[in-house]
Amino acid sequence: MYGTPRGQPELALFFGGEGETGGGSGGGIRPRIAVTMGDPASIGPEVVLRAIGEPALRALFDLTVVGSSKALEAWSARLELPLDAEVVDPGIEGAVAEPGRPTVAGARAALEAVVRAAGMCRAGEADAMVTAPVSKAAIVEAGQPFTGHTEFLAELLGSENVLMLFVQGAYRVGLATTHLPLSEVASALSEKLVTDKLALLARGLADRFGIATPRIAVTGLNPHAGESGRLGEEEERIIAPAIAAATRMGIDAEGPFPADSIYRGLGEPDRAGPGAGFDAVLAMYHDQGTIPFKLLACGRGVNVTLGLPIVRTSVDHGTAFDRAGRGDADAGSMIAAVRLAGEMAQRSAGGRRG
Repeated sequence: MYGTPRGQPELALFFGGEGETGGGSGGGIRPRIAVTMGDPASIGPEVVLRAIGEPALRALFDLTVVGSSKALEAWSARLELPLDAEVVDPGIEGAVAEPGRPTVAGARAALEAVVRAAGMCRAGEADAMVTAPVSKAAIVEAGQPFTGHTEFLAELLGSENVLMLFVQGAYRVGLATTHLPLSEVASALSEKLVTDKLALLARGLADRFGIATPRIAVTGLNPHAGESGRLGEEEERIIAPAIAAATRMGIDAEGPFPADSIYRGLGEPDRAGPGAGFDAVLAMYHDQGTIPFKLLACGRGVNVTLGLPIVRTSVDHGTAFDRAGRGDADAGSMIAAVRLAGEMAQRSAGGRRG
């Protein structure tokens, strides 16, 4: 039997082995989870079909797939995987696509599924949403400015401050900035931005993960956290003052730490390392956080958006058009995303649903 690390949602510890039913803290609450199909030419439909077919997930949650019913039926027939769930179809024509060949119609269908699932959550028709991967390039080609699910949902739902958080067990990494060119990261950082992200991360860890007083490690931006200004001045000018401001707000934040070492020991309270004892790391930019996370998560990571008025999780991988249609896509991240969404929905519901 697995133990539950400090504040770790129980369901996130299980990844779809036969007979696993998870623990859950919902006291009988059975969340309804809306799972978007993703781009119909990607591995999204396959990992969705594999996830909704998991007996452990079906025992815990009511699963609804949001996407083109025709595209899903085509994938179901191609892969001989049952489509055994309610389907909410946004009604975009021409969404059926050949695996690995994205289309404008498919991109529109994928984005409309996200809009519909978010609307279901806002209307109380679903308790959480889980998103399969979409193609940013195809969505832009379809005429919609789009840098990612996180930014799109923030604008759609009117959330000014959101945080991208990657989770695998007790290993949690948040990003101060997300989808920016590396050349723009330093100019995007400010004391207010880092302080706001720390506040959001601390609140999210408390509200969504049940960690009353989380400890957060903060990375520097530059190699060796700037070497006291010799390798960059953002640590002394921006990051350290932001940590001090967060501390005055009652947030337990420390740093800035060198990003090449702080991840060692994170999420592993019984092992030594600079990250041991911390509940999360706040990284300054995308790859600084996602590279170590994906190396250690081994395809079982979950992308969580904090700061939205709804529960939203996602897979930690992309569309993988080159693998679409082969029938060997790993659904581990999707299964973990559904489980974690359900755990957070149970925590948020407080008995709202039965």
